[in-house]
Parts: sequence; C-alpha cells; structure tokens
Amino acid sequence: MRPDFVPCQEQTPNPETPLVPKRFNRGLRMQRWVTGLCLLFGLSAAAMMPTADYVEGDALVRFSSAETMASAGAIAGRLGLTVVRHYDWLSGHDQQPICLLHSATLSAAALLTELRAEPGVALAEPNFLRYPTDLRKPNDAQFGWQYGLQNTGQEVNGLFGTANADIGFLKAWGLARPATNEIVVGIIDSGIDTLHPDLVNNLWTNPGEIPGNGIDDDGDGLVDDIHGYDFSLGTGNLVDASDHGTHVAGIVAASGNNGLGVIGVDFQAHLMALKVASDEKSYYSTAAIIEAIQYAAMMKARGVNLVALNASYGGGGYNFSEVSAIKAAGDAGIVFVAAAGNSTNNNDLLPFYPASYRLPNMIVVGASDPNDALAYFSNYGSKTVDLAAPGLNIYSCLPTTLPAYTTSVAVSNLVFVANPFQYSSATPVSGITATIWDCGFGYPADFPAAVSNNIALIQRGGLLFADKVANAKAAGALAVIIFNNAPGNFTGTLQAPGNWIPDISLSQADGLALQAILPTTGTVLNTFDPMLHYQFLNGTSMAAPHVSAAVAFAAMNFPNESVSQRIQRILSHTTPVPALAGKTITGGRLNLAAIVDADNNGLPDWWELQYFGQPLGTDPSADPDGDGASNLAEFLAGTNPTNGASVLSLSVSAVPGTNLVLLQWPSAAGRFYQLQRSTNLLNGFDTLIQTNLSATPPLNSATELLPPEANSVFYRLQLEPGFGP
Repeated sequence: MRPDFVPCQEQTPNPETPLVPKRFNRGLRMQRWVTGLCLLFGLSAAAMMPTADYVEGDALVRFSSAETMASAGAIAGRLGLTVVRHYDWLSGHDQQPICLLHSATLSAAALLTELRAEPGVALAEPNFLRYPTDLRKPNDAQFGWQYGLQNTGQEVNGLFGTANADIGFLKAWGLARPATNEIVVGIIDSGIDTLHPDLVNNLWTNPGEIPGNGIDDDGDGLVDDIHGYDFSLGTGNLVDASDHGTHVAGIVAASGNNGLGVIGVDFQAHLMALKVASDEKSYYSTAAIIEAIQYAAMMKARGVNLVALNASYGGGGYNFSEVSAIKAAGDAGIVFVAAAGNSTNNNDLLPFYPASYRLPNMIVVGASDPNDALAYFSNYGSKTVDLAAPGLNIYSCLPTTLPAYTTSVAVSNLVFVANPFQYSSATPVSGITATIWDCGFGYPADFPAAVSNNIALIQRGGLLFADKVANAKAAGALAVIIFNNAPGNFTGTLQAPGNWIPDISLSQADGLALQAILPTTGTVLNTFDPMLHYQFLNGTSMAAPHVSAAVAFAAMNFPNESVSQRIQRILSHTTPVPALAGKTITGGRLNLAAIVDADNNGLPDWWELQYFGQPLGTDPSADPDGDGASNLAEFLAGTNPTNGASVLSLSVSAVPGTNLVLLQWPSAAGRFYQLQRSTNLLNGFDTLIQTNLSATPPLNSATELLPPEANSVFYRLQLEPGFGP
C-alpha cells in the first residue's frame, strides 16, 4: 500500500507629512518616511516511506458513550490489547472514551475487524501515517533571499521573480498594531531546533513547568513540556528528527532585526513545538498528531493565546478521530492551517488528508512561485484549496545539528553560487581546483578520459543523481557539478550516506554559461560553515506556515475576532492572480498587507475602527480635529486624530544659566525620531543633532548646546523609518 501522507516539502531529486522648520521658540512640523520589512518548505521522500500508510497492529478506537474508560480498558484487556494512549481531554470534550490500542499479534486489518465487531466500540480506524509536505529589509542577513516577503524581481537561488509577487510583508508591518500580549502558533511537525539562534528567542515557554526537574509541575500529564512536547517518543526533548519542522518554524516566527539569517512572517509570534516524528522516521502517525492537537487545545483552554496550528504534512486516508480533534481545536478558538500537498493533484477529485477534511476552522494552502504562478509541484482544487502562498525556493532555518556549507564554483573572475547535495562530501577549505569537462548527462559513455583527476559538469535529467555521481567517480573525477534542466537551482540527494566525492548543483543559466567555456580551470567549493544554518526548500509545507503566521498577524491586529472572522479576513483579502483562477477557491495569493488595510488607504483597519468606529473608508488626507496634521500624519506619529491637543509638536526652551536648549515632544511607542538643526535655512538643515531616538512615551527630551555666534537657530523633528518591525 503506497503512503500518501508526507511532509509538504519536496526535495528535488527526481515584501508624508509636511516639514516645518522651526526657529528656536517657533512651531515645528514633522516629516515621516514609511518603510517596512519583507520575508520566505516541502519533501519527495519516496525512498524513506514505509510500505504501508498506517501503523501495523494499531487502531484508533472511539468507544460508545455508554462506556467508561474503565469498561473500555476491560474490553481491550479481554481482547489482549494494550492501551497505548488515552486521549483524556478529547474524550471529555466528545463524551466518548477515545484510545489508541495495539495488538502484538494481529495485523491492523485483522485488529480493526475484531474491534468493529465489539458492541461497545463505536468506531475503529487505522493509525494512519502522515508525511511532511515539502519539496525539498530588516537587518536579517538573508532577507533579500526571502522573495515571498519582498519581491523586486531579484535573483534567488538562480531563479528570477516578478516584482511585487509577494505577500506585502513590509507594508503590512508598517501598519501593524503594537503587540500587547503573547500570540502562539503550534508547529505540528518533526520537532524544532530550540537552540537555533534565529528561533531561540521566539519559543513559547510553558509558565507552569520548571525546566529539567523531571516533574509534571503543571499537572497536564507531561513531564518537562517546556516549549512543547514530543508526542511520538513521549519526552520533552524537541530535537528535530529531520530538518522540516525547524524550516517551517523559521518561516512563521524567526526573530527579526537581529542581524541573523532570516525573519519570520510574524517575527513577534511565539512557537509551540508539537513533535510527532520519531528520531528514526520521516513520517508522522495520526495517533501522535491527535495527541498534539489535544495538547494544543488543552493549553488554549488553560489561557495560552494559541491561535493557529500549522500542519505541513498529509497522506493516508480519512480518519474520524483526527477530524474530531481538529474540530475540537476549532471549538477552542484555533485555526488549523493545512498544506494542500505536492503531487500536482486536483484535490477536488482525489482527496489529500488532512487538507481535504474541509472543516470550518481550516485553511488549505497551495504553493505559488516567485512569478505568481502555481508552483509546478503544488496540489490545487477550485473547491478544496483556499489560496496559495509562496512555496518554491523558500529560504529558512536549518537545524544547527546538521552540517551547513558554503558552496560555489569559481572560474576566473566569475563566481557561481551553488547548492550542496545531501550526503555529498566536503572539499578542503580552499576547494578543489582542476579542469572542468563537459560530461553530458552523466552516462558512462559521456565521460572523456581527460576528466580523470578533474571536475565533471553534468546536466540534470535521465539518471538519478546518485548514478551520475557514481559514474563520474568511476571515471576518476574529483568532484561533480550538476546543473538544472529548468530555470533556477535545486536541492538534491544522493539517497544515502556513502563514500561520495563532492557534488554540488548550479542553476540552469549558470550551468549553460559554464558549459559554453569548457574545458576551463575552475574551483569547486563545498566547505562547512557553522554560521550558515539556513537552506532553501520547496513545497506546500513552506506555503502553509506563511498562512499560519498570517493568522497570528491577524490575531495581533484584531485580537477580539473569532476563528471564522480571522479566516474570512485572510481569504477575503488575497491578491487575485490569473494563474490561480480555477485552481483555488479564492483565485488568489496570500496578501499580508490587505489583512490589516483592506481598502489600501494607508490607514490600518484597526486604527480606523479605534478612532472612527469603522474599519474602512477614512480619508487619509482629512484633518477632523483641525490641528494641522492629517489622519495619515496622526497615524504615523501615533497621535489622536480626533483630539486637537494630540499632535506631534516640538517645544524648545532655554535651560537657565547655561547655553543649552531643552527640546521636548510627545512620543508614541514603536516610533523613532531624529533631530536636525540649521542656522541658515538657505543652507537647509545641515546639522544632525541626534538620530535613531527611540520613543520614551509619553514624552521625549533632548538637550542641545547652542552654536556660538549664531543669530538664529532652527530645529526640525522627523520620524525615522524605524517605525514598524
């Protein structure tokens, strides 16, 4: 039986107000520049999949409402079965005992037959397996590679995009409401690297648990569930069993403006790790998934502001217990975001679970590419897939437990950025320098004798990567470069560890450019870099967390909305994309900016609602309180547009007995300011007094030594572009 539930990532083998100069003792106006920020998983794991899509000997059992847990246990005992898990919270919610039972002797099919014949059993189902669904300007160093957050048409990993084919990240965060409480997103996945420097500060922490004491301090039945729990192995150790969960987590909530790597779509959200993969397997059992959902709903009921669960996986069949758990999460106020899958499949015709459950608290996400097309691998469905989000060529976190490499090909003064193959060996720090020879598609007859002790350039296609590299090694090659047969670069695998020579990939364009000048001397570099714990991945696994983060962003801006209102806010404000028409219900791609500013007037909906009682239709140029500042100027300054006394203004006064002046102005949280001076307005404001002044509400103050021999002194206060993230 072929498994269909995989992590939705595929590994490719086979985002102004008037100026008023002010003289000392005169009035002042302000200037404001608006800036913003911008942001950016899936796995074709055929070789890693088991032969069945369920756990042999397991059954998820829902007993009739007349049964108690004691009588359910008695039934299990009479049948010689072990009660592996009791879903106590879900059982109480549904008023039926719900358990995972196991037989040491019966197959799953035989066990289900036996259980379904029991009068006290209302439902018995397989313990299906799920798999990750991935194909395999803040100061965050690689923000420019996160085209999904800001797309200028830049080249990313060998692939050019289309300007503005992004989620409007920078604009959205420039309009965001200041966060007032913790917002949590649960990541149901392979685990999270809790030591990753871009994630460690955004982990959810269980307030009722004391780390490392081996005690269930908060009485939830779990020991040391500090940042979440491993529901596969039953431990608080959240180490990522692959690289999937860490990559997904980074898309949602990697720290922002920390000078490292990437930034999360909601970089102020916190991450609850809900691990459902064992450290030996790449698939997730439904039993563990149900327990993870139950835990999240229980924590929500305890007061944790968990607003979304990310499900970047899928496969297997319909499971009523899983449906029940997802519904219960919805009852608790949690949106369940599911990846659509990576089989280029129409989900309207061939269901893919859990995406195809289509429950009221679900959003189902397909993947788009840098040019706003449906990604080549993405599932779709005009009735079953809600929207698309960036899912091709997505850059995010790699667990620090896995090796990270600096990879390139250098020829003369040209340097081509490359990707390492999984299981490839490393080169020396200086690389391997030799003559590069064209070796066709890597068939044995394609290798010239001269490639021995040199480097082979091979085109993708025809053979497995492992076969191409094995053939090159047999021909005596020292290293292999494989270039793509489609636009952009890719990530590939050699299937398993082995005595491989260094093997790297190039984009189609770079490979063809290199091929045109062969033979020539070049250097292949693939060397370990401990600071480079990031990678590109593809898949609806990467698209779904963009939307999970959008749910958190909506919850931050509109904290009192219900699950259905949050879902409607996201789905009603997508960007229409011709390539998605007829492929998704909305025909659109995620638009983070429209979530907060539906009428695109530059005033966030939450701000209009706060001051004018309606979320849309306020004139940004109007001045209802007559203080000389427009609605837009008032929003940017953080002042009240309906109170004439609330306006950004600068007061200047002498400090008695000194040559100092005191500069003061009302300030608002999240804003940054700069002060400028002029002694002759004909020369403009040519002296910068202070810059990057953080707000200290309700009032900011600064002192300035008056310049000697100046007849007049003018001061100007400006808002800095630091407002926002």
